[in-house]
Amino acid sequence: MKNKVQKHSFLFILTFMLGCMLTGCTNFDASAYIKACLDANTKGEFEAYAEITNSSMEDIENIYNQNIETELSYLQGYSMSDEQMEAFRSLFIDMYKSFKYEVGEAVKNDDGSYTVPVTSYKLYIFKDIMSEVEAYLTEYAESEVNAGRTPSQAELEEKAMTFMYDSMKANLDALEYAEPVTTDVTVSPSKQGSQTIYSISTTELQSLLQTFIDMENAQ
Repeated sequence: MKNKVQKHSFLFILTFMLGCMLTGCTNFDASAYIKACLDANTKGEFEAYAEITNSSMEDIENIYNQNIETELSYLQGYSMSDEQMEAFRSLFIDMYKSFKYEVGEAVKNDDGSYTVPVTSYKLYIFKDIMSEVEAYLTEYAESEVNAGRTPSQAELEEKAMTFMYDSMKANLDALEYAEPVTTDVTVSPSKQGSQTIYSISTTELQSLLQTFIDMENAQ
């Protein structure tokens, strides 16, 4: 369970944050590009990203929804009801909408790339959950055994996921953030025929994402 929780919070953003392709773009706004990518991915706001990438809002929304489904697929191995799955769907959407960041002014480098400062405020969503869920399951299992019953794996998983949902929801409602951290992101151009593609390296993107949410507490 710990490993799956750790993985899913990165996958949603990484699968969406693709290089935007512009044809004949001479006034590329790297800051607007970064903000549009982040807003589309986390806030579900697609208009700016669609305009920058010359894409349809419908296509971008479909990608967004597909990535939500990818998130949920990491939970399908657990014993969960349809209602629980839908509750996690809403929780994931609300969690990403609660990411807090500010995109600064881009600086163009000599090689044609751009450096864009992104100030993020880490959201505490997993705070104390892992230690608490282990203590909760231990207490629950012991009480069941003392009562002459042995809980099944399915029962333990259902209890664990309910506890995790309730705890994550409570942390999300509290909206506690860490002090701001500024990360420089490089947006690099490349040529494909007459088209210019601007993109962010996976390594830099992952480093940025780690400043958005307290993944260290999910381990």
